[in-house]
Amino acid sequence: MGSVTKVVIDSNVFISAFGWDGKPEAVLRLVEQGRLINYTTEAIFDELMRVVAYPKLKFPQSLQIKILEFVFFWSRFVRREENIAVVTDDPKDDMFIECAISAGANFIISGDPHLLALGSYRNVKIVSPAEFLEIR
Repeated sequence: MGSVTKVVIDSNVFISAFGWDGKPEAVLRLVEQGRLINYTTEAIFDELMRVVAYPKLKFPQSLQIKILEFVFFWSRFVRREENIAVVTDDPKDDMFIECAISAGANFIISGDPHLLALGSYRNVKIVSPAEFLEIR
């Protein structure tokens, strides 16, 4: 497999990868190996900054910084090219679809049930980390 796959990785996948390993961590290893290119936007990065600091996660500040540095270093930032409103149960999740469309990504990798319920949008497949690893 010589081509690189363009993806948008949801914040919850980064949280799971750094907090609990497993399939989400395997996805991030593909990013580090250069087999995936992750795309993000300023809005997604801002959300991640909020999420890593949630008290319920109990992530020490050093881990919060490590997660943000990873995403900043291993992601390409794009600007949202259009407003999309398809996730009716949780409209803030539309930002991941907007990013994927703007980047020309092939996949959104997420653990969010609202996104996963869509299955796909336009030519972007929306899959869990486990599903992505199976079809990859």
